[in-house]
Formats: sequence, C-alpha cells, structure tokens
Amino acid sequence: MKLGLHTYSLNLHGIGQAWAGFTCPWPRQLSTFQLFDLLVELDLEGVHLDDGVLEHLDAGFLQEVGAAAKEAELYLEYNFSMDRGGFGIGFQHDLKAAIQTAGHLGADIVKVGMELRRPRPVAASRFHPKIIEQMEKVADLLAAAAPLAADQGIRLAVENHCDSFSEEILWLLDRVDSPVVGACIDTVNALHVTEDPMTAIERLAPRAFTNHFRDDRIEFQRWGFKLVGTAVGEGDIDMRRAYELFRDRSRMDRINIETELETPLDDMQRALDMEIDAIRRSVRYCREVLGISRQRHL
Repeated sequence: MKLGLHTYSLNLHGIGQAWAGFTCPWPRQLSTFQLFDLLVELDLEGVHLDDGVLEHLDAGFLQEVGAAAKEAELYLEYNFSMDRGGFGIGFQHDLKAAIQTAGHLGADIVKVGMELRRPRPVAASRFHPKIIEQMEKVADLLAAAAPLAADQGIRLAVENHCDSFSEEILWLLDRVDSPVVGACIDTVNALHVTEDPMTAIERLAPRAFTNHFRDDRIEFQRWGFKLVGTAVGEGDIDMRRAYELFRDRSRMDRINIETELETPLDDMQRALDMEIDAIRRSVRYCREVLGISRQRHL
C-alpha cells in the first residue's frame, strides 16, 4: 500500500473544498507546489487533491502541477462533487470537465461526490423514491462519461459521502455496470446516515477504487453526543479492521489519510500547527502500527 493525504486535512491552510458553509478566516497558506513539498516532508507518497486546492484549471497550469507531482514521486487522485441544485461543494461540478482536469493532471482516479438531498428521517430513507430519482440521474451521467474516462485511463469512484447508504452506492454501481466506475470509501461517513461504518466498509471494499482513511471520536454531552475529528488511530473507528478490509478484500493499493479537526479560529498559527501535528500522528500510526511501509515506485 502507498500512503497519501486527502487535502481536506489541510483545509485550515486555506486549501481544499468549502464544506458546510465554512470559510477559512485567514488567507491561503500553501500554494499547490508548496503542498507537494510538504507532503514529501511528511513522508507521504501521494495526494487525493480537492479541486479547491488548484489555483485555476487552465490546461497548461494543470500539466505543470502534474509534472511537479511526478517529479516528487507523488500519485495524484482528483476529488470533485456534482452540483445538486447549488448543494455541490468545491468549484467544478461537471463530470466530463472533471475527467479532462484529471487527464491534464495525470491523475488516474476521479472521486465523485453525488451530494444527494436526503429526506428526513434519515434513518428511514434508504432507497427513498426521492433518492432513487436523484441517483438515476447520477447513474446516467456516470454511464455517459465512463467511455471518456476509460479512454484516458481514469477510474471514477463514487463516495459514500454524508448523503448515501452503502447499499445505495452498490445499487448505483450495478446500474452503471462499468469496469471504470466504482466506490470511494470514507471510513466515517456512514455514521452521518446512521449506518454502521464497518458494515459500509465491508460492503463497499470489493467495489472500491480509493478511500478517505479517516477517524473520529464520539464525545458524549449533556444533550447527546458529537463527532470530533482526530488523528487516525485516536478515535472510535476500528481503523485496524478498516485497513485489513482494504488490504484483503479490495483492489486498492493506496491509503488516503484524512483528518478533520475542531480547532480555534482566533489563532491561525495554533490551528495550522494542529493540522500538521494530526497528520504527522496519523502517518506514524499508519507506518508503525498498521505497518504500511513506504513504496518507492508509482
């Protein structure tokens, strides 16, 4: 397995996709090329790149980015979301355009966020007619774009974002029925739709092309509980079992660390230091506890 980073882990550095209405309270702290230098320093071998990281999408610039990644011996995956009536995050929402962007970058995987709008109660909404209607449209877009992806040697990975049950992802993949369309597993996201994360991982692993290797801690509070982001291995997700499922039951050969922290927004340096420290601890856990050794060849 190669070890990489989902760039959302550095969203407080001003890179990555905007999510849940959050905007960074200070200027961007890393260019795309500085990001690559940091990844090498952190002993990482690749990057799951949010569209929001890229300063712009001009073909020439994207090719420069791809060349820099290749020079640094970093694999590239591209992360974007579809536009679901203004609900999509990031800034690129057209699937075919995203494939072209990935092609210019030299990325071999495009992660697709469906950004479904779920009815409530969420726990009772598996295969709700409103969900089926949305996924049918997504399936049509994926089926239409699959030949273009295949021509460019790119695979499309649909994420179990905070909007979908694992069974729904499998239904979608069966409907599209293309060897270049699979899943992206986020190891925490199932919780957002009241699904057991380990069940989701087990179901999706055989169909997965990539992942967000993320851990959260459950904190009980007077009014209930909340999920708090942590370094990998410090939360309440069984990350060892998740890794074993990825290793033994999937065709994936990469782990993309994702951390998402609760940080102070009135102290930029402290927030930045917390992000980097959580990544370092996550890398240490993956290397030393899980035994994910460095791979030199892309």
